[in-house]
Amino acid sequence: GKGLRGIRFRRRHLYPIMQSALIYFVYSQVLCPISIGKLYHWIRGQAMLKLYVLIAIVEVFDRLLCSFGQDAWDSLYWNTTRRPRHPRMFVSIIVVGVYVTIHSLFLFVHVATLSVAVNSADNALLTLLISGNFAEIKSTVFKKYNKQNLFKITTSDICERFKLGLFLLLILFLNRFQGDMTSSMVKDYYSMCGIIFAAELVSDWIKHSFITKFNLIKSTIYFDYALILSGDVTGIGHEGLNLDYTHAAVKRLGLAQTPLVCVTARYLHEAVRFAIAFQGNGDVDHPVAALVELMADGNKWKFYTGLFQGLVGLVLFKIALGLCIRYVARGYLGGACDRVAKGGGGVTSSSSSRKSSHVKTPKEGDAKKKQ
Repeated sequence: GKGLRGIRFRRRHLYPIMQSALIYFVYSQVLCPISIGKLYHWIRGQAMLKLYVLIAIVEVFDRLLCSFGQDAWDSLYWNTTRRPRHPRMFVSIIVVGVYVTIHSLFLFVHVATLSVAVNSADNALLTLLISGNFAEIKSTVFKKYNKQNLFKITTSDICERFKLGLFLLLILFLNRFQGDMTSSMVKDYYSMCGIIFAAELVSDWIKHSFITKFNLIKSTIYFDYALILSGDVTGIGHEGLNLDYTHAAVKRLGLAQTPLVCVTARYLHEAVRFAIAFQGNGDVDHPVAALVELMADGNKWKFYTGLFQGLVGLVLFKIALGLCIRYVARGYLGGACDRVAKGGGGVTSSSSSRKSSHVKTPKEGDAKKKQ
C-alpha cells in the first residue's frame, strides 16, 4: 500500500528486511553463545594432523556452501517478489536460514584456526596453511580445463583472497583490542600477513600459468573475464531477469556475503567487549583509549557522536568505492567497444563476435558447441 507522501512498500523491499533479520538471528542466537576464547584454545590444543584435516574440510565445505547459498538466496528472492504467500516461501526461508547458520559456523571455525596459526610461536600450523596453497597446484594443473572452468577457478581465487584479507583484519582488530600487542608485535603480524599473501599470490600465479599452458588457453581470456564481471557490475546483460541484480557480481563470483557479515559482526562484538573490559585499567596505549575515557567521564553524547561519525564515514567510503568500481567497469566495457570498432587489438575474435553473450553467462560457449 501507500505510505507517507506516496511512498510504496513493494515486495522486493521485503527481501533486504529478511536478510537483515536473518543476519541478526544468526549473529545473536548462534554465534554469540560460542566463546571465541574456548574455541581458540581447543583448536590450539589439537594435533597438527587433525588441524590440517580440519582446515581441508572447512575449505571444501566453504566452496560447496558458496555454490549452494547463491541458488538458495535467488530462490528466496524469486518467491518474495512473485509468490510471497505460497507455502514454498516458508520453505525457502527455512533453507536459507539453515544454510546461513551452517556456513557461518564453518567460517567462524576458519577464522579461529587462522588466528591460532598466526599467533602460534613455532609457526608449524602456518607452514601447513602455506603448504596447502602449493598442494592445490598439484590437484589442478594436471587436469583438463576449458575457458568456462578456468573462469570458475578465477572467481574462486578472487573470493579466497578477499576472505583471507578480511579474516586477517578481524584477527588484527581482536588482538589489538585485547591490549596485549606492542608495536613490535604489530610489525611481526604485518610481516606474517605479507608472507601469507605472498604465498597465496605465488601459488595462484603458478597455478594459472600452467593451466593456461597445458590447455592452450591464451592469456587474453582474463580480459574477457573482466568484461563479464564489468557487465555484472553495470547491469548490462541482466535486463528482464527476476533476480537481485545488485548482487549479480556477487553471484558470479560465488561470494558468501551474508555468512561473512555474521562472522564479522561476532568478532567485532568480541573486540568491543575487550575494549569495555579495559575501561578501568588506565591503559592509555589501548587503540580505543580515547573513547573509553569519554565513557568513563560520562560524556556519552561525545562517545555516540564519535561512533556515528565513524559509521557515516564507512557509509561514504562504501558509496565512493561502489562508484569507483562502476567507473572502472564502464571503462573496461568502453575500451572493449573501441577495440571491436577498430577491428581487434586486445579482445579475441571469439569474444568480439560474442561480446554480449559473454556478459550474460560464461557457459554459453558450451551450449553452442552442444547444439
